[in-house]
Amino acid sequence: MKGKRIIMPAKRAVTLEEFELDETLAPNQILLKTHYSLISPGTEGAGYTGLESGTRFPHGSGYTAIGEVLDVGEDVTKCSVGDMVFCYTPHASIAKTDRVFLAFTPPLTLDAKLIPFVRMATVAMTSVRVSSAEFGDTVVIIGLGLVGNSAAQLFNLAGMKVIGVERIPARLEIARRCGIQHLINPDEEDVLERVLALTDGEKAEVTVEAIGNPRLVETAYQLTRAKGEVILLGSPRGEFITNATAILNYSHSIGLGAITLRSAHEWVYPVMHSGESKHSLERNSRLVYSLIENGKFKVLELLTHIIQPEDAQAAYDGLTERKDEYLGVVMDWTRG
Repeated sequence: MKGKRIIMPAKRAVTLEEFELDETLAPNQILLKTHYSLISPGTEGAGYTGLESGTRFPHGSGYTAIGEVLDVGEDVTKCSVGDMVFCYTPHASIAKTDRVFLAFTPPLTLDAKLIPFVRMATVAMTSVRVSSAEFGDTVVIIGLGLVGNSAAQLFNLAGMKVIGVERIPARLEIARRCGIQHLINPDEEDVLERVLALTDGEKAEVTVEAIGNPRLVETAYQLTRAKGEVILLGSPRGEFITNATAILNYSHSIGLGAITLRSAHEWVYPVMHSGESKHSLERNSRLVYSLIENGKFKVLELLTHIIQPEDAQAAYDGLTERKDEYLGVVMDWTRG
């Protein structure tokens, strides 16, 4: 079967190429006709700019999509031909996968274009899962891109006082529309002073670095109270040369807070739910979808562009260079 897919042949270059997909399915696989896929600005942006360590070109891109099931392997029971499914598949008009996270019998209760955003929220949910924050605690989120915004919403829904930190005014406004009340622009006010004011001088119990900028880890420590937590949600990327001892002492020294540093890498949990672990990416997907369906988790506010795959180059450029305009970019494969 012929299809089309997004390929990055070189740094800051995107092409739409034709490819041939073998329709033969393993017993646990499905064949998917993609309807919509979502660009992940952080991970894909790093691959696009070459910021991701070890990036080699050419490579494909994308990891969250929804589409129609064209065929199923003999052991597949979760979905049937004609169903719509949410999967971790790339930017491609057709794909095969053995992992179905959500399956729907049409008609859908949500706009299909919004469902790929579930993946951004499940990435963010790990920061909630690994945190010891409790109802009423203060959580600072540094960076309000798709993942940071999602983390802010989830901590907010869990009963935390959330403070969002972001330099891009448009993203601050989007966060406000998503229910985040306390927002700080570092270009306009001192972040530490504002956090102290919002916490009666005690700082935050938890600070989440949601960008992946290693230079902001020390800032995260400075915003966190003694014996609190700094959580790395964004994957650290790019070179950062500094005195590591000064940073490590925030965790070691009681005089600097004895602050715990935690990882929130989503892959610490099983992918599919088997019952052996309470949490899994599949279970997280179901929980996020329910929050969206019930109007508690805001998604439409995150959608800034719907593009055709042929226009992917402009979209990646926009996500990289015009962050005041681009945030949630969905590729529409339904016309192909």
